[in-house]
Amino acid sequence: MGQKSSSTSVPGGKSSSSDLSRLKPGDHIYRNMKGFPISSHHGIYVGDDRVIHLLAPSLIPTSYPECNTCGFTPNMGSCLVQTCLNCFLAGEKLEIMMYEGFNLLQLKPPYPAKPAQEVVDTAFTLLREGFGIYDLLTNNCEHFATYCKTGHAISMQILLLMTMM
Repeated sequence: MGQKSSSTSVPGGKSSSSDLSRLKPGDHIYRNMKGFPISSHHGIYVGDDRVIHLLAPSLIPTSYPECNTCGFTPNMGSCLVQTCLNCFLAGEKLEIMMYEGFNLLQLKPPYPAKPAQEVVDTAFTLLREGFGIYDLLTNNCEHFATYCKTGHAISMQILLLMTMM
């Protein structure tokens, strides 16, 4: 997804970027999920075309071969993984989460971002030590990414869903 276009803002404090040169280690990134238009998959960009992210069992296809770029084998079960950016994006558009101010309806997290290197270090520590078993409501990929970025494991998608119930 190395298209040449500039980053643009979209509603909700989210930054949409198809220019990968704007991507920096420590960025909380996400992409839409195929077949689930109101849901997104989150991870932490750690540099060198790599992303650390938590996968749910339902997100892991079992019929795909190993990635030639990063060696990821998509039949590992629920786990925290490091993959190439292309495996993370799965053909979807790259989005970068912005951390300026809180607004639940705009899905902006309520905590300030930590310095980029601290975010990357946290992601690698959790990759080694684990982040627990995936649970949609209490321990999903967005919980992981916001924990790395802020020190608080929250999912704005889940909070918004809960306010609508």
